[in-house]
Amino acid sequence: MTGIIKSSLPNGRSLTAVEALHAAAGLGLKGLLFNSLFDISPTLDPNELRAIRQEADRLGLEISAMLGIVNPALPARSKPIVDAGHGDMQAGIERLVGLAAGVGIYDMFFIIGMIEDRFDADVSWQAQLDGVAELLSRCGPALRGNGAKLLLKTHEEIATSEIVALVEQVGPDVLGIAFDPVNVLCRLEDPVAAARRVAPYAAQIYVDDAVMRFQDHGIRRFLAPLGEGFVDWEAIRSILPECKVWIEMHAGQFAMPIFDQDWLKRQPPVAIEEFAGVLAMAAKFGTRAVPWDQATPVARLTQALGKCGP
Repeated sequence: MTGIIKSSLPNGRSLTAVEALHAAAGLGLKGLLFNSLFDISPTLDPNELRAIRQEADRLGLEISAMLGIVNPALPARSKPIVDAGHGDMQAGIERLVGLAAGVGIYDMFFIIGMIEDRFDADVSWQAQLDGVAELLSRCGPALRGNGAKLLLKTHEEIATSEIVALVEQVGPDVLGIAFDPVNVLCRLEDPVAAARRVAPYAAQIYVDDAVMRFQDHGIRRFLAPLGEGFVDWEAIRSILPECKVWIEMHAGQFAMPIFDQDWLKRQPPVAIEEFAGVLAMAAKFGTRAVPWDQATPVARLTQALGKCGP
């Protein structure tokens, strides 16, 4: 199954849920992933959710959604979830999971935060990870009761080794992995090696491409049209052949000050061969100008559809 995240559709963020369904179907895709349940119904009205489910069925589309940011150590990041639970994050997660399951969505993904949260001076990264593990463990009975599983996405701030450890701590029956290869580059991981690490627990793949470029003090990730970057998609798909595929046109150009000793000390352990592989990508690209407009990620969509679409 190949689908698309709503925000990666042309003008996707401004489309209504019904408009987005028709746009995805018009591209010949088989699924649409909403950026949140609030994207379907701002008031979480079960009738509105069911109506979208019915329209998706009529169009032959699978639907899914993002849960949001889950981080009890930084609750402001999770405000929509907290509000859904009337001030209680666990209640918010359980309510959203129940509503999603009621319309056949059993695989919502989430992230823990943003790249700066890893380096938060007030709340340690380990405290954030511990808080997520404890909260999700408490949500386990509700997830199991709904036949649902949350998927932690490989986002810019978290290493795949940390995600695998969380899955094994919380339990793979309620927590899996949404694998986003262009993001693991930000943690100096090789996307193919990362795919092997997450393979036992991965349920989704997010498709985009990227290059690494040298700059003062380190390297930076820039997004590229699919097939023109350094992500070995053929190898990744062979490792994760059963995963659902979601097209997502990313927007962030993240810097990694790899020559800063203090920054390196704050990174998770990374295999030297993977670090070397990421540096080799940067050496291959060098310091030449990036030819793709980073401000218009949807411009890459046509190429993504041509390579992994219908």
